[in-house]
Amino acid sequence: ATTGIYTLSLHDALPILLGLQAGRIKDKELHAILEDTRNRVRSMALLHEALYRSGDFANISFGTYISDLCRQIVASHGQLARLVKVERRLGDIELSMDQAVPCALIVNELVSNALKHAFPNNRPGSVVVTFERSDEQSLLLCVQDDGVGMPAGIDPSNSPTLGLLLVSELTGQLLGHLTVERPSEGGTDFRVSFPVSANMNQKGAR
Repeated sequence: ATTGIYTLSLHDALPILLGLQAGRIKDKELHAILEDTRNRVRSMALLHEALYRSGDFANISFGTYISDLCRQIVASHGQLARLVKVERRLGDIELSMDQAVPCALIVNELVSNALKHAFPNNRPGSVVVTFERSDEQSLLLCVQDDGVGMPAGIDPSNSPTLGLLLVSELTGQLLGHLTVERPSEGGTDFRVSFPVSANMNQKGAR
């Protein structure tokens, strides 16, 4: 138990240290990089916290985790949280850590990117995060927004931004498939489909 408490304290401390360092940096680009790194570390710290809380170090209730993660991401964006609603449509599905880690980072990147880029000039809107079983053999993770829409021609696997490159690489770790749709009514729809792990459990939907 002592080791667990010590590990969690390190996970809690690192985002704080990154935040303090970011606050001292005047260069806007470097400041943004540190903020993004802090959010990624926070998403992993939250994942480990959920594991310790559940007492199951092999699997995690990922729907519950996504809900907590989305609240954390929204809180980190301050005033924007009052303009953009983040909805969650989550199945009560357990993932192994091998799948939970890349999934957690994908959710962090896509929701954070939507909040930062899809709603400029105080534009209101919504982001919908869906995690469900699409069939007996596969899971579907979606992040949709009704913002200004991602520019046409951007390929996540060859993106100039680290966030989308990470999403592409992490999808590969899941042996999954990433699609990006731009609905005619606006916004962007990211869909990550990946196979069910042999040791994954589903408890139902909520």
